[in-house]
Amino acid sequence: MKRTFQRAASRLATVLGLGFLLAAAAFIGAMPAAAASGIGVYVGYADSSHPNVTHFPTPWAGSPNVIFEGCPLTSACVFDAGAVQVINNSGSAVTVNSVAVTVGSCTFSGWPSVVLPNGGSLIVTQTAPVPTEGCSGPAQLDSSDIGTLPNCAQDNIVPVVEVTINGTTTSYTDSGKVLNTGGTDGGVCSGNESTQWTKVGTGPCAGSQLSLDPSTQTHGVGTTATVTATFTNTCGQPLQNVSVQFAIPAGPNAGRTGSATTNASGQATFSYVGVATGTDTVSASVTNTAGTIPTNNVNVIWIAFAPGGGAFVIGDLEDISGAQAYWWGAQWWKADHLSSGLAPASFKGYENGNASPWCGQTWTTRPGNSSKPPKSVPSVMAVLVTSHVTKNGPVISGDIVHIVLVQTNRGYAANPGHIGTGKIIATIC
Repeated sequence: MKRTFQRAASRLATVLGLGFLLAAAAFIGAMPAAAASGIGVYVGYADSSHPNVTHFPTPWAGSPNVIFEGCPLTSACVFDAGAVQVINNSGSAVTVNSVAVTVGSCTFSGWPSVVLPNGGSLIVTQTAPVPTEGCSGPAQLDSSDIGTLPNCAQDNIVPVVEVTINGTTTSYTDSGKVLNTGGTDGGVCSGNESTQWTKVGTGPCAGSQLSLDPSTQTHGVGTTATVTATFTNTCGQPLQNVSVQFAIPAGPNAGRTGSATTNASGQATFSYVGVATGTDTVSASVTNTAGTIPTNNVNVIWIAFAPGGGAFVIGDLEDISGAQAYWWGAQWWKADHLSSGLAPASFKGYENGNASPWCGQTWTTRPGNSSKPPKSVPSVMAVLVTSHVTKNGPVISGDIVHIVLVQTNRGYAANPGHIGTGKIIATIC
């Protein structure tokens, strides 16, 4: 009897357990699905119908990697509309089946379904050439007027954006009230309503910020310099798929230009090879309906090593600002003192094994004149500073602890009997 009772209790527990699992599965299946990983949803407001446009959502129609579902002739269109941007950084293409914006009693929808490639943006906004009030999306999306007219009292409406991707709908609450400009009609109550893209659920972050880095960098002529522009809203949120224009207005490489598109971090880079010594000024800008957003200027300093490639070397104990440096000659191993001890006597001060030397790197060369030093040197030349020099068979090598600028003296020749000397005038790195 006891065993029969135990078997029955065990069966009951099994049935109850299965029932619980089935109920849990049904509950989970009924829960709203989360947004696909890598999908970003931003909200903004585009207003070209009121004067004094100081902010405008960027990217917009015509921006790289952007599918724009709004009034297509943007130069002839007048906007007074909320806008939603869906950014796909999921790693593969997705189908955006629909976007719907609900503000109070109005729901704006009807934009076509699109396949959005990885890295691409979909922007939906007013499709009509001129704005009017009402709930007639997608022709209109004047989401700032719902429940606010005819006065400027706070309406306490919080917009909701629903985005359906690959058949799954996710709801986003615009708690920052970007789409209804804070709950009042901004055009009537405060002026132009334009607001930069803001991640839904935050903000608003009305304006834009564009910065360029690094502030200063130094490279040898013939090598490559790279500057990075970062474009964000005023909350520091990165703005993707924005075209950045780069220019060099002054310096030895003046007149060169370039363009690049911001990535998911809001960054775009510009690289170029220096062709002459001197200091370049590099700038960048972003242009939108509100005008041009400039960045700070940065400097790229170009220095010259030995002509034809390679570089001359001095010992690290000789690296004293304003002191005379012995960078070439038969007595290099005696004249240049190293923190690691004496150099091989066969090293005369010239290396030719590093095409683009920089601090932290190494160099190699061969003994004496077999390193083929240049016939002449410039009046100011970049010189490597080394802490050790070693010889392994026919190969001599060393490190680069610093690079200094040397004002060269007369008397140098490619023969080690004609020494190369000069004054250390600056440290590069």
